[in-house]
Amino acid sequence: MNFSIKKTWPILLILILAFLLRIYKLEELFYFTYDESVPAFVGRRLILWHHVPLIGGVTPFGFHLSPYFYWFLSVILGLGNLNPLAWGFIAALISIFTALLIYLVGSTLSSKRVGFIAAVLWSFSYIANVYDRHFWALYWGPILSLIVLLCLIKIINGKEKFVYLLSVALAWGLAGDPSNLVFVFLTILAWIFFKIPFKKSTLAGIFIIVFSFLPLVVFDLRHNFANTRPFFTFWQSGNNNPQVEFSNFSENTLIFPRAVVRLIYPFGDNEIAKQYSYCASFIQEKYHSLPTLLVLSSLILLILFITWSFKSTKSTGWKLVAILIILYYLGIQLYGTIFQADIFEHYITGLFTAFLLILAKLIGVLPKKIWLLILAIFVSISLYKLSLAKNSHGLAYKRQAIEFVMQNVGENDFSLESLSTCWKYSGYRYLFTVFGREPVKSYVDPNFGYLYGTTPIAEEHPETVVAIVTHDFTAETEEFYRRYALLKSHEITNGIFGNIEVIIMDNSNGWFDKSS
Repeated sequence: MNFSIKKTWPILLILILAFLLRIYKLEELFYFTYDESVPAFVGRRLILWHHVPLIGGVTPFGFHLSPYFYWFLSVILGLGNLNPLAWGFIAALISIFTALLIYLVGSTLSSKRVGFIAAVLWSFSYIANVYDRHFWALYWGPILSLIVLLCLIKIINGKEKFVYLLSVALAWGLAGDPSNLVFVFLTILAWIFFKIPFKKSTLAGIFIIVFSFLPLVVFDLRHNFANTRPFFTFWQSGNNNPQVEFSNFSENTLIFPRAVVRLIYPFGDNEIAKQYSYCASFIQEKYHSLPTLLVLSSLILLILFITWSFKSTKSTGWKLVAILIILYYLGIQLYGTIFQADIFEHYITGLFTAFLLILAKLIGVLPKKIWLLILAIFVSISLYKLSLAKNSHGLAYKRQAIEFVMQNVGENDFSLESLSTCWKYSGYRYLFTVFGREPVKSYVDPNFGYLYGTTPIAEEHPETVVAIVTHDFTAETEEFYRRYALLKSHEITNGIFGNIEVIIMDNSNGWFDKSS
């Protein structure tokens, strides 16, 4: 037993630290906005009114995915008394398994040294930590990639029972986000290139994946194919006409080496909200902060790795990693360059663990004192960066803003409005149900009204209107300032929490409905 503890305590310590680092300042840094409020409302309706959804998240193509991720989130939400912060704790717990898996995959691909280095890189990486605090459909990319790689390696080596775990992982991934289709293609190519025998277990695995779509079939049969019709409408509308946009090609290529650099150190400021933002100005800001030399070096590293994996190594595992990178690259270019869709870094989170495995392999060839020094420096700068992290739009500030509203409106009816250039749909309507009281009318009623259960929606705004103004980190638009001045002109009181301003307004003369 002592021998076992002596051998395993370093990795056990890393697993514990992976969890602790992800619950550090959890409420303060927790990100909850529109994308999170959708499953939150769905979960609330399931918990309070026992409405079990048969469809999950919607895709850019108009159809919905299977509901398993929504069911999972609903269970956690119920355990957390509807407080989405419970998602943060579960996400941190799952990160333990991600760290363990990257250790196992690294050990399988190369050596325990590489596995240990990869586990350290994943556990302490600032960007990995930040993305692990965003518990949404794309959260699963890193752990899914590790499960798929480990299962394929085992299956190629003759352990066919891993087909079942692989099938469950693929079914879960397909229920989360369309980008996880890349793991299905990786599996198909692995069966072809490595000549994996087609056995009964393979057929059973295919059945598991197909059977996972049963809730969608039931939904369509009950609702006159309401889920599949939007998909065919999308393709018939002409929105799918491919046109190569070469101006996007370089940007969609650089997203890969940029992610490698940011996993090591993100540079830029310490505002977490910017890391998640869809706004072009903040995306450009975080990329422009990266040293060009490091980005180019990372691009060369990825090219050399892919070349080496196919020409210089007999390891099937590293070949699988290389194929996964190529599949992601082709998918990003197809979706972003040919179909001209917007591409964001979180689309390739499934490669984050692959990138760190490559870096671990590179670091692992160095003498022990050198790679230990590199890890020490990496851990130090990562912890320093995390200690400075802040979220001016975080859950803690949103809770404080809602509590301020409740203190000032008392038992009076109020409606909810939101004003922001980049952050208007920030999940406030749901959070009022958790930390305060539901408004009688709000800015997201057209989107979420059907999920409110028994809560009625007023036709007009009451005498008290509450506006949540989420201030940006840069200059706002003229329209913002015009609207902001109008709201302030009717202000009764206000409060500021981080970058969030609460404006409580008098609407006794009905001006708000007229201005809207």
